[in-house]
Amino acid sequence: MVTAQQSKVSLFLKQHEQWSAWAFFTVMSGLVMYCMGLRGMQLLHVPLLGIMLLYVLKICAMYLRRSTAWALTCLCFAITPFYQAPAAELCMCLQVVTLCHVLGWVRGRRQVFCQRHFVVLGLAAGLTLLLLPKAAVFYAPVALLMLWVNRRALVGAVARALAGGALPLALYAGARDFMPVPAAVPCLPLWGVAGGVLLLLALAAMAVRKGRPERWPVALLALVIAWGSGVWMTVSWPYFLPLAILALVGVALLLHKFCVHRRALYFLRALGLLIPFVTLIAVLLYHSL
Repeated sequence: MVTAQQSKVSLFLKQHEQWSAWAFFTVMSGLVMYCMGLRGMQLLHVPLLGIMLLYVLKICAMYLRRSTAWALTCLCFAITPFYQAPAAELCMCLQVVTLCHVLGWVRGRRQVFCQRHFVVLGLAAGLTLLLLPKAAVFYAPVALLMLWVNRRALVGAVARALAGGALPLALYAGARDFMPVPAAVPCLPLWGVAGGVLLLLALAAMAVRKGRPERWPVALLALVIAWGSGVWMTVSWPYFLPLAILALVGVALLLHKFCVHRRALYFLRALGLLIPFVTLIAVLLYHSL
């Protein structure tokens, strides 16, 4: 029997789910990084990881029930101990945010993109050009898609995108003598990653096809070009992590469709929800030995 106090807690968490998710993943990321030996200024990128995982949750929740979306997001948390280059993490976070906006349109949650989405698009492209120039190839087809959707208000959309892109460039021009050089991220081999990207694209297509019939083909084409261009540019692995997230959603949809053992799905969902705590314990044990 649910008490009045428990119902109040559940209602608060439901009404403030975004803040709760960001706080949870930020705290857990901070604990993992602290156990890995990071201190002080080195932990400033932890809130960024919380934002990225919040948008991963939003993407998963577009296609799956909330508990499954949380489980998949917690599964993505398992890669947290491998983050080492804040520049790559920032570019990856911005790509996840932009991907969330595109998928929201594909699912029919909005008729056109909001004006703030173009500011975010420009900001993401500008920062990526500064930090990881090769990774900026992702935003060319995505920008064309978003501008085509908002073609009736094209001038305002272009102006906001340019303003968002000019902001980081202007800040860099004024403070480049004081800014540290971004950490280098090893690039992936061209042919070694091509097959893996094709597999991920096939799985991700399972999710994108769940959108509106008149929207998902053009969006899928733009995303295929965006991530396919990354293979030829031989960019670093964080470039393809948002694709892997979307592929995970595709795998979850396939499991829900073809798995007849519902108890197995419940077990996998419960296991996924425990992964942040398992990751923290594993990092703690590894660095204490």
